[in-house]
Amino acid sequence: MRRALVAALLLATAGCTGDPPAEDPFAAFVAGWQRADFTGVELRTPAGQPLPADAARRLLADTEGDLAARRPVVARHGAATVRKNDAKATAGVDWTLPDGRHWAYETTLEARRIDGRWAVYLGPAVVHPDLPDGARMTLRATPATRGLVLAADGTPIVSEVPVVYVGVEPRLVRDVDALVQRLDVVFRSVRVPVDVSALPARIRAAKPDAFVDLVTLRKRDYAEIERDLAATDGVTTRAGTLSLPLTRTFGRALLGTSGPATKELIDASGGTLRPGDVTGLTGLQRRYDTALRGTPRLEVLAKEQVLYTAPAVDGAKVRTTVEVRTQQAAETALAATASRSALVAVRVGDGAVLAAANGPDAAGYNLAFLAEVPSPPLGVDGAAAGFGAQWRLGADMFTGRVTPSGVVGSPLVYAAAAAAVARGRWRQPVLVIEPSPGPPAVEGPAVTGPLTVPGMSVRVQGDVAFCVYVEGAGQDVTGPIADAFARSLTG
Repeated sequence: MRRALVAALLLATAGCTGDPPAEDPFAAFVAGWQRADFTGVELRTPAGQPLPADAARRLLADTEGDLAARRPVVARHGAATVRKNDAKATAGVDWTLPDGRHWAYETTLEARRIDGRWAVYLGPAVVHPDLPDGARMTLRATPATRGLVLAADGTPIVSEVPVVYVGVEPRLVRDVDALVQRLDVVFRSVRVPVDVSALPARIRAAKPDAFVDLVTLRKRDYAEIERDLAATDGVTTRAGTLSLPLTRTFGRALLGTSGPATKELIDASGGTLRPGDVTGLTGLQRRYDTALRGTPRLEVLAKEQVLYTAPAVDGAKVRTTVEVRTQQAAETALAATASRSALVAVRVGDGAVLAAANGPDAAGYNLAFLAEVPSPPLGVDGAAAGFGAQWRLGADMFTGRVTPSGVVGSPLVYAAAAAAVARGRWRQPVLVIEPSPGPPAVEGPAVTGPLTVPGMSVRVQGDVAFCVYVEGAGQDVTGPIADAFARSLTG
């Protein structure tokens, strides 16, 4: 009985001595800041004037500027200090910036109890302690140095080079038809294919002071026609740099191009790309753009005051197995071919792709890896020779298939099949060494027998297997090309 009474008294005492939870003057404000919605939050300007929720939202958006759509994570650091009707607290603010970088800092929150309610002061100095009244935060990104694409021996085969953007400013054009004729003649004089047929319509649709882009030229190519262009009414130029292959034609379809990011690429990038950014557009430059582009230098500014800086991280190198001399020899062998054509060379010993050349009429399309060329039975097992295998080459390609009437494959697949016969076993070719495209396909079974490919020239010379393909032609056309390339291997 006594024990029960004591227990009841202890419980009653515990209930009476418990402190009520401390009032938090800033909880609603912190939550509202994170979602940019201060509905139901009592606010004051730094001067003490009432600040309605809609006005607070506009003030926040104006002050946060370029960061406004991102929303920070705001958390109070420690308990608020309350002295009668005034309260103060420290809050941590963490912004997630482009490329996943974080900008974190502390700011001071202040509140005053007015008519029994806590009102929190909001102004630019709350958003960031170094912001003066009327300031707006802006983001400034400075591109990193773009990475190189390297040949097998470390020679850069894609690197930053000076370029000139050639365009037209509509308000400077006197005679559109004369301009079109003049430009056609000038560009043809240096064998630069530029279609100017749509230029009149583009000029009509553009603003008077717009830059209507025509072509991007290497600075040394531009120098050949600089005087002609300077004497042409309406033509204007801009200087810049771009990541380009060794020459205008060197491995163009394989290595690809870079240039200003298109709206489609920007929209699909999830905020990684911004207007004006240079990005890979085709080929390896597009496939490995994230690695090559690096991470830009990023600054948060208030006018010219720098609030935060994140250093640039230069782009990585993409290492390939391409041999400069072999690639140049392959392109030279195809140079006089009028039809679409391709030549692929693979080293027998290790499967390294030494050259992937496309003829002058390929228009940037990588026939060497993507053409779907049918053939009757090869004289060897098509599946064992790699047709239809799951390759991890590091580039877009067609790996072929075995059909009831034979096989279908790209020139690369036929060259790899020739290497397999010479080696005695199929091994997946290698193109990109770094970054690794992943583990190669499993090696195939033994491959024996002569390889017969009507309609193309597929050969092995020394340690090099290669395939010459000319669209719509047979060995009477591919044979001389193969002979010329073979001679270059021994020269």
